[in-house]
Amino acid sequence: MRRPTNFRPARRFAAWCLALALAAAGTAAVVAQPGSASVAPPAADGWLRAQPGYAWSFPRDHYAHPGYRTEWWYLTGHLQPLDAPAGSEPVAFQFTLFRVGLAVGLPANATSAWRADNLVMGHAAVTDAAAGRHIFSETLWRAAAGLGGFGAPGDTTLAWCLSPPGTPGTWSIALVDGEFTVQARDDRRGLGFSLRCASPTPPVLQGPGGFSPKDAGGQAGSLYYSLPRLSVTGALRRDGRDVAVTGEAWLDREIFTSTLGAGQTGWDWVSLQLADGRNLMLYRLRAADGSIDFALGSLADAGGAVTALPRGSWTLEPLRSWTSAATGATYPVDWRLRVPDAALDVELRAVLDDQENVSTRTGVHYWEGGVRVVAPAGAPDAGARLGRGFVELTGYGEGSRPPV
Repeated sequence: MRRPTNFRPARRFAAWCLALALAAAGTAAVVAQPGSASVAPPAADGWLRAQPGYAWSFPRDHYAHPGYRTEWWYLTGHLQPLDAPAGSEPVAFQFTLFRVGLAVGLPANATSAWRADNLVMGHAAVTDAAAGRHIFSETLWRAAAGLGGFGAPGDTTLAWCLSPPGTPGTWSIALVDGEFTVQARDDRRGLGFSLRCASPTPPVLQGPGGFSPKDAGGQAGSLYYSLPRLSVTGALRRDGRDVAVTGEAWLDREIFTSTLGAGQTGWDWVSLQLADGRNLMLYRLRAADGSIDFALGSLADAGGAVTALPRGSWTLEPLRSWTSAATGATYPVDWRLRVPDAALDVELRAVLDDQENVSTRTGVHYWEGGVRVVAPAGAPDAGARLGRGFVELTGYGEGSRPPV
């Protein structure tokens, strides 16, 4: 999400901010749950470190990994209301549940129902470009006392928590008959969706063997996989009523403990679903002077075969920026992307400039938004639609710096 200058991000660093803030405030943690196997030995603080060589197994790894400090189920995509006029702009959406580990192990006599070894944090957003509005909602609960929790392999529910105060029900992601179901609702903000997502291909492992390095030395990183082209059906709350939708989504799972390298101050992340069936993911970590400290990406064909995109094999150039009235942060919102070896030269254009998420619970602000993929200016077919995607921008503007 967004970070101010001079912070050390992770792909979605909000969970780190929250965990550290609550730990500093004295929030107690409970007994660590058993997790899936890892080749990484525990560090001195007891948490496992993401390392190369992890033995992936599905569906097991769709579930929580309590031995690591942080993980998320991160879904972004585009939904087409079935009652919308032909050719209208799809509705972009984001749904995220974070698991934030508080500590490893508790005294054997820690029996209070309110004690929690994890927190559950949820972020959800809907961008309705046709209506010119972006709605963001958030939740934060202990993973205890019927407030939230995480399933174990074999359970239906992967992660869940109560809806925001004032709204009945829960936010959740579940695995039902090999398909993901997600639901989120915030009556006060007019946000809600209930979706079923099916993947035609196995997970794409991001980075060598699913280890995604975040610095040149490989000392920081995450376990990372994607389901880049989920077929979506369901219902979306729009203008006060539930409408049927279809669409496509991208699910990211990252699991980690360690923070990133010193001097990294921001993150640009891109996911694209191209009209020719290819799926592209790129990320780059910025240093305090604006230079790129580390970058990596991947390009998966329609069958799931993956080509690595190392730094130097692609360029991402900002074309236009937007300044938030809420936070004062200035974000690039249009880009030129070139991947010469993949014969890819496109522009990414925000479907709406204001797709900033501002968390009142954590102080985090970041830009996470839908983009159109179009042929670039000067091309014979300039402006032609070539796909859709999402961009996440962190570390732009002041404030919201995590203490790491």
